Amino acid sequence: MGYRPASSRTPANLAHVPQAHRNDPPREIRFDSVFSYTRSIRRTPQKSIRRLPAPTHPLLPASERRVPERRVLGTTLRFRALCLAFSVRRQNNRARITRRSLIAGKNGLSVRGRNEVSRGGSAMRSLARLAFVGVLTLFGVTGNGMVWADEPAVGSVAAATGAESSYGEQIEADWLRQDQVRALPALGPGVTSREDAAGGCDGVKDGRWGFHTSQDHEPWWQVDLEKEFQLNQVLIYNRCDGSPDRAFRLRVLHSADGQSWTMAYEHDGTAFLGAADGKPLSVRLGGAKARWLRIQLPGDQFLHLDEIEVFPANSNRNVALGKAADQSSASQWSKRKAAQVAVADRFPTGSVVKSGLELAASLSPLGVQVEPFVARLERAAADAGQLGPDATPDARREVYLRARWAVRELSLANPKLDFDRLLFVKRVPTSFTHMSDQNYGWFSRPGGGLYLMENWKSETPRFRRLAAELPEGNISDPELSFDGTKILFAHCKFYPGLADEPDKLDKGRIPEDAFYHLYEIGIDGTGLRRLTRGKYDDFSGRYLPNGEIVFLSTRRGQFLKAGRESAELTQEAELPDCFVRCGGGSERPVAVYTLHVMDGEGDHMRTISPFENFEWTPNIANDGRILYARWDYVDRDNMPYMSLWSTLADGTSAQAVFGNYTVAPHCIFEARSIPESNKLLFTASGHHSITGGCLVLLDPSKAADGPGAMTRLTPEVPFPEVEAWPSSYFANPFPLTEQHHLVAWSDQPIATGWPLLNPPNAMGIYLFDNFGNLNLIHRDPAITSMYPIPVRARRKPPEVAQLAAASEGKSDGRVLLTDVYQGLDGIEPGSVRSLRIVGIPAKTQPQMNSPALGITHDDPGKFVIGTVPVEKDGSAFFHVPAGIPFFMQALDADGQSIQTMRSATYVQPGQTYTCVGCHEPRNTAPGNRSALASLREPSRVAPGPEGSWPLDFGVLVQPVLDRHCGECHKEGGDGAAFDLSPAKSYESLIGFGGDKSLQGHVLTAYRRGRSTAGEGAAQTSALLALLDQGHYGVDLDRDDRNRLITWMDTYAQRAGTYSPEQHRELIELRARLGELLGASSQ
Repeated sequence: MGYRPASSRTPANLAHVPQAHRNDPPREIRFDSVFSYTRSIRRTPQKSIRRLPAPTHPLLPASERRVPERRVLGTTLRFRALCLAFSVRRQNNRARITRRSLIAGKNGLSVRGRNEVSRGGSAMRSLARLAFVGVLTLFGVTGNGMVWADEPAVGSVAAATGAESSYGEQIEADWLRQDQVRALPALGPGVTSREDAAGGCDGVKDGRWGFHTSQDHEPWWQVDLEKEFQLNQVLIYNRCDGSPDRAFRLRVLHSADGQSWTMAYEHDGTAFLGAADGKPLSVRLGGAKARWLRIQLPGDQFLHLDEIEVFPANSNRNVALGKAADQSSASQWSKRKAAQVAVADRFPTGSVVKSGLELAASLSPLGVQVEPFVARLERAAADAGQLGPDATPDARREVYLRARWAVRELSLANPKLDFDRLLFVKRVPTSFTHMSDQNYGWFSRPGGGLYLMENWKSETPRFRRLAAELPEGNISDPELSFDGTKILFAHCKFYPGLADEPDKLDKGRIPEDAFYHLYEIGIDGTGLRRLTRGKYDDFSGRYLPNGEIVFLSTRRGQFLKAGRESAELTQEAELPDCFVRCGGGSERPVAVYTLHVMDGEGDHMRTISPFENFEWTPNIANDGRILYARWDYVDRDNMPYMSLWSTLADGTSAQAVFGNYTVAPHCIFEARSIPESNKLLFTASGHHSITGGCLVLLDPSKAADGPGAMTRLTPEVPFPEVEAWPSSYFANPFPLTEQHHLVAWSDQPIATGWPLLNPPNAMGIYLFDNFGNLNLIHRDPAITSMYPIPVRARRKPPEVAQLAAASEGKSDGRVLLTDVYQGLDGIEPGSVRSLRIVGIPAKTQPQMNSPALGITHDDPGKFVIGTVPVEKDGSAFFHVPAGIPFFMQALDADGQSIQTMRSATYVQPGQTYTCVGCHEPRNTAPGNRSALASLREPSRVAPGPEGSWPLDFGVLVQPVLDRHCGECHKEGGDGAAFDLSPAKSYESLIGFGGDKSLQGHVLTAYRRGRSTAGEGAAQTSALLALLDQGHYGVDLDRDDRNRLITWMDTYAQRAGTYSPEQHRELIELRARLGELLGASSQ
């Protein structure tokens, strides 16, 4: 198929247009205005309708791209009204739909407004009706369960509005949109304080933040009015989409010179909004003379407001509008304003030709006859070079589009595209913008479904919706079986208002089908069945080579030991979840989900990962391993460590693949093996974000950490949040080769705050290559299209041998460490005498950082299982309880930690887990020698001192203080200034030592994110150093010294459990595991 100008191509879907009019000029759809209307339970008055700016959309002319995307404010009852004006131009007649308002709310749909249809007969009435139905479709409120047998090619504007837009026009519009969006600068870091501050006086009042500082001491925003005015009034519009209370104590200051400031007003703490209720804060300044005006907050806080307006005396002109502004700092939420963004070269033919020739070079070895395409590209390049500076835009566009069409047709000639059908999902992103919360059913938004796109490379593909009989809800993350005949997917039913339920901890208040559950259906649309049940979110199902299914689930729960027995209990009762440490509450329980396995019928469920924190995006590697991401923040910062791991199907051999100490990107999500390659493709995503970001090619053989193993395929997209917030993003990569991929791409930024909604229609499905070519396959302007999967059989990875079933009756496994010195740089052989094993119980409380167990308030629960000996060659072999996550510390002869893990591992019942050393490179193998420890029976763990299982400062440390320090360091004693009485001792001890205090050590190591050999907490303790000097004759016996060392090395926590119930359960567990424990280490 050669290039044809868009005007010469036959428009799609002209059945409703009389023959006499089929040659008329193309119709134009104009999206005149978008309004958002909110009613809360307080029945906000009708006047709360407010006009909001709408983002542009690629499939309309640049001057008229308007697509709805708004956050609806309010509480229990939410309503949205849209007022649309469509104009449909024709030569001899005219149809008009005027102010047709669609109200979508809890009680269904209602329509308000009037319909004006001028002369023109049934064709015009039909067009008007079609346009209105398009409005319904645009917001995902067409009939539930409908099967769409035919749609306009590529998912055009016509799909939503009834407009006639040809295949070629849609493709070309998308290219032009790409040229604009992919050249936009990123948001966030790199944005200056002045660039962000401009949003405070840009005239946009939409209830969001116009600017956003970091958490500063007394943060401020100010505007230079350019000359001195007598100031009468300041109107301050607060942020309405989250945390408005931060501004309730703001101060207003003014200055004549920008140096000396006078405070004119301090707010009294009462609530105020602005755009949401039409009631900004009004501050009267009484004619004060000033050129600069400043807004400032007391204390340590973020400052973020919507808009500030300044009015002089005897004037209603806002003199702050568009003036130069600045603020105390920029933040990760800072943004460049649209007016400051430079527009890229409109028709970049040269770059198109360059990437096309690179594509041709990659396809030639695959047998593609690339010569005709190369000739077309070279001709386009030559023609572009002959265009003079006065060439018309139409001339430049024509040459540019010729090059674009040549590249597209070359891309579609790839022999790896040997499939006729694509599986994909239409969905609206869930309503909570976070890497964890995006997978909870209660935050779902309705719309879309599971689709097949047949004859997808043609101009007239057909679409078929599968599982249309499911109730209205949200579908996520499908998977195709190895033989291409069955589909796994997750679905939850949508319940209006559930996202705002204040007590989601009470599962009795949540319907079962509001949780995501796994379903299976045949590729032919038959055999729909539900595989999982219960009030747990089950999703991201993947077929295993042995016929089982691995999936993510919140069923890990609060069990101390997680495995088959615990998972089976979840099928019988509504058991409580476990939670993340650094966020949440009863209105937002951040329930942990980890890897689980079940058979193909949904039975014989078991937890294969008892890890105490999140895991994401499993996929099956070429060698049969399960690849997945895991949130590893044991005693380190919670932000950046969502690294790539792998495990076998029985849960054994869980190990880091890449990124356990890599801070950028935050999240290594959606990693997939590339066919016939050892490399992987993944999405570099952000923490406070839905999944999306930069596409990265990973070669794990090069390095286990750092940038050396990563190749950015989309360099225009920064790593979200850690580098900047991108203006566009990718997701759901499905590699066909190392160079050619199916992807989802968004032409809009990711929402960058928890309360913000991502656009419902941001992403479409594309064919992408490593040379930057991005060719549209399908985009629905009403709703996101994502998760593209070729419908064809694929090679089944090898089945990996699993533990014998008899092993599952055992309560323990074994660990063989062959050489602890591998990875301990600078530590002399023989220095390590033992290992301390520390268990990590799951968090049972949903509130963020509560209870605070230690210094960071982010500390994991801990209980010291005990210690085991290390042989002279650095090897160790020992029993450990199965189904319990734990970490290890290498101890010196005094029992002090030389090195500690910042991660966790676990064993399955009957497993012998083997590792080479302490943080050894993952692509190394043990030396050709027998470890001394392997020549004997495994050691039994020697329990730690009293008060270490579980950790309890009052039992572990306070008795030592009472015996040796109490008489002096108490009220009335000689050392009363350093109070070690039970009420004060904890704070006194962690703060002792100034720069070498425990508190300083823990916080420094927490932020650094990795351990340094020889710098353990006890080894560097100022307190132990003082005692070793003979402090007033204090002489600690072995047990007392071990108590202090154990407490310090486990990061000086006040407690190791999250509730009295968990404390009691851990004590009971110790009694049950008595046969695994040897003599005490005391």
